[in-house]
Amino acid sequence: MYALVIVLASVQRDLTGAQLILMLAAPFVIGFLSGGVKKGLMLGFLVPFIMLIVEGLVLQSGAFADPNVAMAIIIMMALPFALISAGLGAAGGFIGKKVRKK
Repeated sequence: MYALVIVLASVQRDLTGAQLILMLAAPFVIGFLSGGVKKGLMLGFLVPFIMLIVEGLVLQSGAFADPNVAMAIIIMMALPFALISAGLGAAGGFIGKKVRKK
């Protein structure tokens, strides 16, 4: 799902509503499939964090040449969204654990 978002963002050079929905649904699905809250939390944080850094590399290739801009991209773009995704991953893991228990 994240690869699709990166491809769409690189083609369109903008974040659309459909991409935002994919970016919010992906950590929930990751958590749901992980089978637990802890795994959902960890995967819900790590996967979006890494993929958003990759997206920054793809969309703004020269930005990572300057360390200040690179840190700004990580702190201002990747970290907040990864924290939101961690919560969604934990929620998906909680629901996935309850559904699989039945």
